[in-house]
Amino acid sequence: MGKEWWNRFAGITALALSLVLVAGVFNANAWWDKKWQCRRKVAFDLSDKGAGIKDNLTDVPVLVRLHSGNFSFSSAKKDGSDLRFVSADDKVPLKFHIEKFDPKQEIALVWVRVPQMAGGGSQDAIWLYYGNDSAPGGLEEPGGTYDTSQVLVYHLAENDGAPKDSTSYGNHASAFAGTHGTPSAIGNGYSFKGTGEKIVVQRTPSLNFAKGFTYSAWVRIEQPQNDAHLFSWDDGGQSIVVGIDQDRPYLRVGTSGKQPVVSDKKGTITLKAWHHVAVTADSEKQFAAVYIDGRQVSALNLFAALPSPATEIAMGASMRGGNAFAGDLDEVELSSAARSAAWIAAAAAGQGQDGKLTTIQQEESGNGGGENLTIRLMKTTARNITFDGWLVIALCTTMLFLAAGVFINKFTRLQKIKKGNDAFLESFNNLHDPLELDLEDSAFEQSSLFRIYRAGYNQIMHWAEKHAKGQEEVVLTPSALNIFRAALDRANSDETRKMNAWMIVLTLGISGGPFWGLLGTVWGVMNTFANLAEAGEANLSAIAPGVASALACTLFGLLVAIPALFAYSYLVMHMKNLNVETRHFIEEYALRVEGFHGEEA
Repeated sequence: MGKEWWNRFAGITALALSLVLVAGVFNANAWWDKKWQCRRKVAFDLSDKGAGIKDNLTDVPVLVRLHSGNFSFSSAKKDGSDLRFVSADDKVPLKFHIEKFDPKQEIALVWVRVPQMAGGGSQDAIWLYYGNDSAPGGLEEPGGTYDTSQVLVYHLAENDGAPKDSTSYGNHASAFAGTHGTPSAIGNGYSFKGTGEKIVVQRTPSLNFAKGFTYSAWVRIEQPQNDAHLFSWDDGGQSIVVGIDQDRPYLRVGTSGKQPVVSDKKGTITLKAWHHVAVTADSEKQFAAVYIDGRQVSALNLFAALPSPATEIAMGASMRGGNAFAGDLDEVELSSAARSAAWIAAAAAGQGQDGKLTTIQQEESGNGGGENLTIRLMKTTARNITFDGWLVIALCTTMLFLAAGVFINKFTRLQKIKKGNDAFLESFNNLHDPLELDLEDSAFEQSSLFRIYRAGYNQIMHWAEKHAKGQEEVVLTPSALNIFRAALDRANSDETRKMNAWMIVLTLGISGGPFWGLLGTVWGVMNTFANLAEAGEANLSAIAPGVASALACTLFGLLVAIPALFAYSYLVMHMKNLNVETRHFIEEYALRVEGFHGEEA
């Protein structure tokens, strides 16, 4: 039963390891371009541990924050013009643009259009490449970073003048009154004192919200507002207003001939803190919603299609200067479509400073064409091995070095013995009298056959001293020949014992190595389940350390057993050949001595 369980466990482990390696081979991405020396993986976490988004998303503009903790500014060009973003398969360059790149402060803000993100998952990622001094600049595409429904994006990063639109529609502000350079949720934003300061946007065909409408911005207020307008347009008969009443955001929509409808003022904005405020309205569904920090706080039934702006749009106050906003703004965005709740949640999580959506992983070096895949995977595995895994690996490594030492010692000794035996047999075969060999010849020093020969010779001489005194020629009796043969067998046993010494180390490596690996594997699996229980859900951060330790221990157990098995088999084969040669020599030696010095019948 134990053997059967072990075989099944070993089979499952081997299969899992094979799948991991195969997955690594097929999912491993070739280096996108050899000219770029460095890259980092930008991973997205939509699980409950991250942004907590259940729905799939496509073509989302994601903010990538770079700083000294996750990016090597010294490896990139001073203006960031060598930055490139590539799809997860390492093939397709992605649209992006840089809002800010400051190598002195080691801060960069880059917006990237991410093709897709799976809801509830944490496997999606893109690649950030850098480190190419010859990379051409001017390849940023602010307009391409956004889809066609995104009609206005103000990063509010300007140090002077009116805000500039980052979309391809070019809906730049026509007028602005306020304060630039306010440290904000993302980079720098604008401040409004509540005295009628505002941003004015001229009416254009792209600002048509007949099918849908989405407004979002980062907002910070120091005190409750008196019905302040973050966004508004009003032609006297129709209107759309996104405002804050006290500390509660709301949406108001007015259509011709009907009373304006206003959303419930339920959600509150914490004073003196940055919050993501968003409003969506869908003309087809006649439904609108208000969000704070990606969470819906109120809803509104429209009962009619949305009106389309017929006059200028004002942000920060009404066009007449009333309903003034006193506070700070950053990252104002307008869409001519009703964005989904998942989209709003992704914007709040991705743009927020807590970094719930995006993670920048460790730097990988290209080394003139990409680090070797196997080495990179080994490094990644090593980073996730736990202490207990390293303990088992240390034991396996110790066994491996001991086995290697034994093999080298035995191999070297066998070579010397073979060379010595060849020299000895050449001299022995040329003897007329088998007892006439020169015992002082240094060429026989390493020969095991010579040591056996000498043991037999010494036994004969010892016998002759006692029983054949005064005889010119030694004549051996049958009992003397038996004693002679016994001396040869005893010498052969001594040689065999010396040769087999320390072979137990190889045997232990063959049988014990896999069991050490099994111990580490079981330990790692236990840690995996413990981490899952502690995390309360299945995610890579909980699974990776335990699985990495388990498979690494299995690997090192096999790395001990497999070389030890081959080494043991090699040595045993040569030892058997040596034993056969020794038995032949003993028989020949005994017969020649008996024939030359034995009593005549």
